[in-house]
Amino acid sequence: MKNSIRRLRIIALLLFITPAIALVGSLFLNNYLATFKFTHEFNYNFTKNLPGNSISIHCSDENKYCSEINFEKFTSLNQCYTNIIILNYSDEDGNIIEINNNQIIKNFEKKIFINYILSDQKDPDCITNSKSIRLYNILPIFYESIYQLKINEKTSLGTSYPVNPFFYGETSISNIVKRFPLNFFFKPLLYLSVIFMLFYWIYYNKVIKNLINSSKNYYFFYFGILSAIFLLLHVFFLGWSFENEFLSKLRRTFVVFFILFEVLAQAFLIKKIFSIKDQISNYLNSIIVYSKLLFVFIICFTTILILLILIFYNLSPEIDYILEWNYFLILLFFYFLSFLMWRKVN
Repeated sequence: MKNSIRRLRIIALLLFITPAIALVGSLFLNNYLATFKFTHEFNYNFTKNLPGNSISIHCSDENKYCSEINFEKFTSLNQCYTNIIILNYSDEDGNIIEINNNQIIKNFEKKIFINYILSDQKDPDCITNSKSIRLYNILPIFYESIYQLKINEKTSLGTSYPVNPFFYGETSISNIVKRFPLNFFFKPLLYLSVIFMLFYWIYYNKVIKNLINSSKNYYFFYFGILSAIFLLLHVFFLGWSFENEFLSKLRRTFVVFFILFEVLAQAFLIKKIFSIKDQISNYLNSIIVYSKLLFVFIICFTTILILLILIFYNLSPEIDYILEWNYFLILLFFYFLSFLMWRKVN
């Protein structure tokens, strides 16, 4: 019994932490990748990395009149030029000229040169000018790996800028987590959460049965297992696209059934605990029991209210997304309260 309660507490805590890391961590990683600005710059072969240094290239038939100038890239992020590079055109007499996209350089009477000049202005996109250079010098592989991930042809971020959908609802959860590379972070953690969820309801059923010497399984156990199954289906098909409209709608119902069965499982669980609380009071923190009862009531009321609102009103996408992000994060407190509810047993 004591071992079962210990395991139940540990699983409940893991079931709170793991999906929370998956949800919030995916958002953080999306924002970090979206704002990662460091890159392997082109090597223009300046004699010195100092303001005023420049190179000039004659726009000729060999380089397609400066339309095909190929520079090699530096091999590391910290080889960037510390100052912004200015590009302009000049004639053979050194006079700066304006070249429009529609102008053909070979039609000019004089020779035309393209000039790359290191200006006096610091380049904020050069890692040596940023605070990140200290960590880069310690762990360059981290930044180089992020750069390779950012330029990977498979990489497709949900947003091109940092977002905070918990407050502003810029995007949905699925839009963030279904894409590469975030799906390789989110999905494994959710699969792990499904395993924790199965053990959570198995151990809860086992603990309650042993405490009151019962042999039957309870409603919360069946609803809990069903919620884990539908969460598994939702995660598995996340990111899939179906041409068949029925399959698309079926996929969207998985998350609805997960929420429904999870709320029902928690409601029947707290109902059962209250019906036997006098028998098992030595194992419970009574304040947390009442807190969980209040929490379950609030979640049930909120869920019904949200469903009614969605049935009768068309909310803006921003409001929908705010509700979505906050609702799923708040649901996880079911498990944290379960961790706190059972007393430590020696």
